Amino acid sequence: MFLSAPVRIVFYTFLNGISRNVYQVLFNLYLKNFGYDNSIIGKIMSFNLWGSAILAVFLGILSDKLGRKKMLLFVQPLGALFAIMRLFPVNLTWLYATSFLFGGFNSAIMILTDVFLVESTHNKNRAKFFGMNFGVRMLTGVFGNALGGFLGDVFGFRNVMIWSMVLRIFALIPILKINEVVVLKEKIKMDEFQKKIFAFYIFSTASVGFGAGLFIHFGNVIFYDLFALSATVIGFILALAQFGTSIGSTFSHKLGKKFGASKVLMLSNLAVPILILMLSFVREPISFTAIYVARFTIMNMVNPIFNTLVLSYLPKSILASTAGIRSFANNTSRAFAAMLFSVLATSSSGYSIIFLISSIFYFVNALVIYVFYRIMKGKDSEFYG
Repeated sequence: MFLSAPVRIVFYTFLNGISRNVYQVLFNLYLKNFGYDNSIIGKIMSFNLWGSAILAVFLGILSDKLGRKKMLLFVQPLGALFAIMRLFPVNLTWLYATSFLFGGFNSAIMILTDVFLVESTHNKNRAKFFGMNFGVRMLTGVFGNALGGFLGDVFGFRNVMIWSMVLRIFALIPILKINEVVVLKEKIKMDEFQKKIFAFYIFSTASVGFGAGLFIHFGNVIFYDLFALSATVIGFILALAQFGTSIGSTFSHKLGKKFGASKVLMLSNLAVPILILMLSFVREPISFTAIYVARFTIMNMVNPIFNTLVLSYLPKSILASTAGIRSFANNTSRAFAAMLFSVLATSSSGYSIIFLISSIFYFVNALVIYVFYRIMKGKDSEFYG
């Protein structure tokens, strides 16, 4: 059966995402069972994010020269290898080093996938496939989180995580037959509009990165500490958040078409900091879960809109480099935030302070996105008309 390149990339995202999320939902809980406290877990995540920031930039730039497909075939097995290696913690130095390397290769996979998709689509179908790909990415979180939590309780965390990474390598099969589009190298010159949206893209990413880095990577730890939930229940809660995002992002192009893409992006980013502020005070499990899921869904469902609007207007010859720079801004901010988490999460009132600080950074981002909405001035209709 013939499958177009965008469909193959979406199928790859599905297979890759399930294995990745099975691993991610269990890893911090695995560290907890190993006896590591929140201070150490925060530092390990910080090293993971520093790897994502530093290595991903170089891999993105390298892929502009070598091609997305070649780089994916290179980084995917290495990401799986270092993911397995850090499950055998000889000492903290080993954990920090393998987490740094895993973070770099893991982040590069997402960068390369997004750019691969841009280059395999055109203006009329890009928003649709970006929404579909991100929706599938979130849907894999539903299956991965729920399946990972359940299988981890039944078969043991380490065994399940090892098999998930072995299976992750086979996710490459759908992209093997894709004929990659060759992007002609050209002298890079951005006009004023392109420079503005590039600046907003990076600044917004850095602001959200710090706000999210304070808690989003530790959702499993937070639910464990606040409500003493099992891995299975935590997995299903995180899966619910991913499910809501999957539905929203899959149909984000329809929302953009009906109400205006940049307007939907702006309103969503204005609502999110209010929800995060509520997480500072709510400690009833069902209400807390509902707010947590709503925040995750609203914030992430518009991610395809932001990516579509920005990446479609930038020169194709620098797309991977741009994604790499964005990844650097994102993960550098998250790395610093993870270190702050490791300090604040050790006190009884730590989580209230964490969510309060996070809401401030999301409010700053909301202002940035409002200005971005003003400068778009109907330019989004080209992709959502």
